[in-house]
Amino acid sequence: MFERPHRLILLALAMGAGTASAHDFLLLPSAFRVDGTQPITLQATVASSFPTPEIVVPADRTERLAAFGPGQPQLRITGPVDKGLQLEVRGAQAGILVATAAIKPRDVDYAEDRIPLILGEYRVAPAAAAAVEALPRPRTWQVVSRRFAKATVCVADCRDRSAAERPTGVALEFVAAAGVSSTYILLADGLPLVNHPVDLVDRQGHRAHLATDEKGKVDLGEAPRGPSMLFAARLQPPAGSGRFLLDLSTFVLDR
Repeated sequence: MFERPHRLILLALAMGAGTASAHDFLLLPSAFRVDGTQPITLQATVASSFPTPEIVVPADRTERLAAFGPGQPQLRITGPVDKGLQLEVRGAQAGILVATAAIKPRDVDYAEDRIPLILGEYRVAPAAAAAVEALPRPRTWQVVSRRFAKATVCVADCRDRSAAERPTGVALEFVAAAGVSSTYILLADGLPLVNHPVDLVDRQGHRAHLATDEKGKVDLGEAPRGPSMLFAARLQPPAGSGRFLLDLSTFVLDR
């Protein structure tokens, strides 16, 4: 279990940086609980204030759309909607369904004036931030950006949580801790990412700054219930000259 006292989590929520300002790639279910008789729909969107969809993710920019859970769930694109890309899951049976998506990697060059803004949006490990700080000035920060999104939906009966507890194989993702409903594990390349910054965004868009423990776990404890989003960023400096690798991951759930 995460050993940080629950009162610190509540304090972080109370003193967090107001509404979310980061531009997050996320999957938003149309409903977090369904009876299993109708199609399950989600939107892939980029949003600056969870849980409000804002920008449509083009279909040709998405990759690795997949669904996991009881039955034979299949995730497919059905077309753009007002502020998101509409996705539909069919074939899911009773239990927790996990939908995942990724945006194709892209090269980005950040000029000196943009670097503080990006590092302000995405909290990364101190050593990685120091590597950016050490770049010769005026800096051009060269990055390969990869974005991953995950969401869960309860289909008819929420007792089978096994899909939420298993990794899906992407570079950075959250999974539910086995047998503990309020605890999640941040995995990087399949291994727990320890003592790493994590954000928790509530349904009002307030962003709390938390961190994983020495086992890569974060316990949400008494944090507010309802639709929530976990977010993490991992920045890997290059071995020599070259581009930094920036992984951004969201996990949308209903607590």
